[in-house]
Amino acid sequence: MIRDSVFQRGWGTVLDILYPRCCVLCYERIAGDGLHFCAGCERRLNVLMSEPACPRCGHSIGPYGLQNGSCRACRARRPRVDRLVRVGPYRAMLTSLVRAFKYGGRDELDHLLGERLADAIESTAWSDSVDALVCVPTHWSHSIGRRYYAPKVLTRTTSRLTGIPTAPVLRRVAGGPHQLQVPRSQRRINVRGKFDLVPGARVAGARLCLVDDVSTIGATLNECARVLKAAGATAVYGAVIAKVDTAHRGHLAKV
Repeated sequence: MIRDSVFQRGWGTVLDILYPRCCVLCYERIAGDGLHFCAGCERRLNVLMSEPACPRCGHSIGPYGLQNGSCRACRARRPRVDRLVRVGPYRAMLTSLVRAFKYGGRDELDHLLGERLADAIESTAWSDSVDALVCVPTHWSHSIGRRYYAPKVLTRTTSRLTGIPTAPVLRRVAGGPHQLQVPRSQRRINVRGKFDLVPGARVAGARLCLVDDVSTIGATLNECARVLKAAGATAVYGAVIAKVDTAHRGHLAKV
């Protein structure tokens, strides 16, 4: 056992020399097993993730921003998702991480992001009541040219870390333009009727948590929640890596 431990440490040193660990954000060299960020990026990311958010819709809020458990942004809309938890706002370094994972082929980031999403889910009052995680599905035509579908990978990793099983009960039955290709006022209409239960799926009485990478105005999450509740789901929650805030819509072009 001692010999094996010495060998492992020696091999680890060789790998560190040949392939030095770097911060995934600024690429500065770092030392230490299990580290993903340099000290500076870790600190800034933690500050970003600690920004308070509305537990109903995920928007950033200031002091006294909640009234009866919701914020101004969602009181007028009455979202179908019962609660929404996020890792942080879609800004700064969190934007970089999401884009690298979603479009840059950095599938190794699934564990890093999944860890943070798992922590966010487990910090909620409703996590213990969730029966299953449900990936927000995509249409096959939207997957052309991509090695993997980020929300699916994220859902699988988050399930493993939280111990909450996955349930592939939703499917997207129609393609059409991406949400970012239509005006904001038309996004709810754009996803209306494009999701359905997988044939044979049963969700009556279930408490489910939808998983996606980014939520903009929440149209896709709420349409999925509508379908699940129409099929008898008792509650539908949402969990995303990042939420686009109203005051930072300029980032939408990068989602």
